[in-house]
Amino acid sequence: MTIFIKGLLDPYNILWFVIFIGFVFYLFKKRTLARGLFIASGIWFLVISTPPVPTLVLDSLERQYEPVFVDRLAEPEASYDIIVLGGGHGFDDRLPANSLLSSNALGRLNEGIRLLNQLPNSRLILSGYSSSGRTTQAEMLKNTALLLGVEEDRIMIQTEPGNTLEEARVYAELYAGEQPVILVTSAVHMPRSVMLFERVGIRVVPSPANYQLKGSWRFVRFGWPAMDYIGKLRAGIHEYAAILKYKIV
Repeated sequence: MTIFIKGLLDPYNILWFVIFIGFVFYLFKKRTLARGLFIASGIWFLVISTPPVPTLVLDSLERQYEPVFVDRLAEPEASYDIIVLGGGHGFDDRLPANSLLSSNALGRLNEGIRLLNQLPNSRLILSGYSSSGRTTQAEMLKNTALLLGVEEDRIMIQTEPGNTLEEARVYAELYAGEQPVILVTSAVHMPRSVMLFERVGIRVVPSPANYQLKGSWRFVRFGWPAMDYIGKLRAGIHEYAAILKYKIV
């Protein structure tokens, strides 16, 4: 059901659905309705594939939090738990762990290691399950962290959770205590992640990574159609839909 709803909300799928219905009306000699739907699909294509709407939607999520700068923390000497949420990986026996992580996961881990290096009394909590039954996301993140020089005794993993809410619940059950928590995930995903951790009673200091809009790109309002903008709008719509779901359930 979740996959079906995500498909319905995908702006690219909506475009093709409108075009398909337009052809159906055209075949049934409803030329006026067909023409109207073709015009609507053209307008929708411009809306979803040019900068104004995708950048506004995505930036409204990404700008809510800024990365942590250690010199601005109230207690830089405290023992922090730095939680890095899973972001996907693949499998290929030819490649080292860092090359198997998705760019999303690698960016999150990179941010977690940055913070770990600057907070010597802290530990890294790596999260994520495996839908295939093979190496979990948490284990792949750990293997990459070890390759990048992180000491093994500073790494903890939680291999059970399959989504963000489960990641929050498992952390609350296994590791939560009096220590402050820094949460690392993609900037677009951070508002939902903070909300879900707070739902299980964990207050976090957000440190987003993987910004899709940087510098002047946040303010671009004119440009040629591009699939990249459709992807940005898709990511924003997915996050807002998920936030709404958790608010009403």
